[in-house]
Amino acid sequence: MVATCQQSEVMSTRIATPFFGGLAWAIVSSTFLFATGVCAQTAQAQKGAPASVKEDTKREPAAPTSADSSQTPRSSQASGAADSTQTQTKSAEGTPAASASGSGTAPAAESPTSAPSQAAADASGTSVSTGSGLFEQSQSAAAAESTNPSSGEQARPGFELGGYVRGDMFAGKVPDANQGAMKAGYGELALKFRVQKEKYGDAYAEVRLRDGLQGETQSTILDVREAYVNGYFGPLDLRLGKQIIVWGRADALNPTNNLTPNDLRVRSPIEDDRRVGNIGARAFLNFQPFRLEGVWMPLYVASELPAYKLPDAVYFGDTRYPAPNLDKGLGAGRIHLELSAIEMSASFVHGYAPLPGLTAQSYTYGVSPTVILISRTAYEQNVVGFDFSTAIGDYLGLRGEAAYRRPLGYQNKIYAPRPDLQYVLGVDHTFGSVSVIAQYLGRYIFDWHKENGPDSTWAVSASDLAGWDTLSPTLRQQVEDTINSTLAQKNQILFGQTERIQHLVSGRIEWLTLDETLSLSALGVVNFSTKEWAAFPKISYKISDRLSTAIGGEIYRGPDNTLFGMVKDVLTAGYTELRYTF
Repeated sequence: MVATCQQSEVMSTRIATPFFGGLAWAIVSSTFLFATGVCAQTAQAQKGAPASVKEDTKREPAAPTSADSSQTPRSSQASGAADSTQTQTKSAEGTPAASASGSGTAPAAESPTSAPSQAAADASGTSVSTGSGLFEQSQSAAAAESTNPSSGEQARPGFELGGYVRGDMFAGKVPDANQGAMKAGYGELALKFRVQKEKYGDAYAEVRLRDGLQGETQSTILDVREAYVNGYFGPLDLRLGKQIIVWGRADALNPTNNLTPNDLRVRSPIEDDRRVGNIGARAFLNFQPFRLEGVWMPLYVASELPAYKLPDAVYFGDTRYPAPNLDKGLGAGRIHLELSAIEMSASFVHGYAPLPGLTAQSYTYGVSPTVILISRTAYEQNVVGFDFSTAIGDYLGLRGEAAYRRPLGYQNKIYAPRPDLQYVLGVDHTFGSVSVIAQYLGRYIFDWHKENGPDSTWAVSASDLAGWDTLSPTLRQQVEDTINSTLAQKNQILFGQTERIQHLVSGRIEWLTLDETLSLSALGVVNFSTKEWAAFPKISYKISDRLSTAIGGEIYRGPDNTLFGMVKDVLTAGYTELRYTF
């Protein structure tokens, strides 16, 4: 039984009728026109503003886009001119990107991506972590103001408006059939509002309006991706609102990243688009070279998987997620050490895991058709993590990450995984216009045993249930054992624990050419233990500063009893995109 997952707590509004769809477009269009006028007035008023404020809003990222959104300019150094070959890779937080010319001598943490630079990165097909940006860059602006005081004039409060419009089409095949199918086709408008920083705070919001086909659903969706306010109070930095938080220094796969859920139903050429924001609080206490970070997420939002074809008679029932009580929230802490030669952090997370498991809800018998209901059920876990990044001379960047996860009460919960230890060690280097990241990933599962599903001599079918008017205690136990053993097998596949010890490698390469207007890139992951692999080739071209196009593919392969094997026909697809950034 493979889950068709339906998210129960999504900060989005589905507009089902043409009337409401048109109304939503009218509201967004009016907002855009009004904001454009205000921005024009603000720009006129800021002609005499301090240079440090003006320049900060235009600054490009100075190093690879980080998978970790915890870096703040208070604790990092600018690494010089932006390396556009590395901003298009999902590189890790604070990883020193050694240049081919050997110009760097110490591991400088990258400058976080601001809202304007995110828009520029989106135009070139860049994978951008929206968990970082305004919060971190605003602190850099504060530092600039303190070192470059104004001669007497002060900028008036205002905001910036940016975003993009894009059209995307994904095509693949019908599962279990030799027939082509549209996997997704949509148009999307994104508006990014950035409130200009003042002494004690600022704010950021991103709203996306999408209409078209995603998976098996055609709809119009208005999604508030992020909306938060930042406060700066001496050494304390505080963010409240809906936000995306990403931890970890490794590329693509981060064992310490257990805060932000993902929605794999979303089809997009940009990896970051699958991350889902959540309501919460995040704080930094800065005492260089140490920084203390705290996160609290009082609401539970589950990760989503793409739709699957369920076996006959099996359907999804109600979800079993924690109630929005204070004692059910997720809490996390992290301590950072940031030196010129190395950066590292240790972390702890307690709360409900973003990816729930499957458990039985109910079943019928003596009627036709038989109905078996299963539920997505969340479980609590503790996660202890560590990560670091440094450089080997002027040539090679080195990063590492590890996490031990222990689900609470897993022995009596078929919907929870076994405890495991995951670890990553990677290197990166830029050879002129070519950037390369290579990683080894390992995994060890504790208290492991193979889940083989129900015994064929004991298993009960849906037709058996339909034919029984009554169930003796023995038959009832037989039915429940069949359902539970099947779910235990599917959960082991879902959590990627089909082998006790697993060895994986991943690689990412990108070549920028034609004056950095053409990008050829690929990401690949191979699990030698389970025989699974995935590849993501991509070609993107900047037609102009604002207009770009991309073509690529998402390929999943693996045996039938593995996760990639189950999703290969659902997720494998080729795509094309045309995007205009403003």
